[in-house]
Amino acid sequence: MGKIICFCGSFKFYTEMEKEAEKLRLHGFLVIVPQPSHIRHGHKPDQLKKRKYDKLTLLKWEKEGAFSHLKNIRRSDVVYIFNKASYLGPAVTVEIGYALALEKPIYARAPVKDITVTNFIKAVLSPQKLIQLFK
Repeated sequence: MGKIICFCGSFKFYTEMEKEAEKLRLHGFLVIVPQPSHIRHGHKPDQLKKRKYDKLTLLKWEKEGAFSHLKNIRRSDVVYIFNKASYLGPAVTVEIGYALALEKPIYARAPVKDITVTNFIKAVLSPQKLIQLFK
């Protein structure tokens, strides 16, 4: 089996992350993409609009998802920041810090604007270049 690559990125790019992850999976990599809470709990986005959830339920779901993804980072060989248009949200910034503490190599899809975080990115690579790097 190939390397385990953990994607970190904003949920607004979820569909794109899954498409790119699938390309890497076809090359033998195990790719983990963070799962939005509605998907983890078996809901479709249109169901969430129809059904209102209380704040405690939503907070619980988000906490579960955050911890679950940190565990995914721990078990991965490589962390790939899917930062389309250089966007880094607060959760991704936390994930980068966690990956650093675990001494995981971190790659990014696009340049990182924050100068401090930039120092911790091994390289900016497209998913295709990531395949070439680890093949």
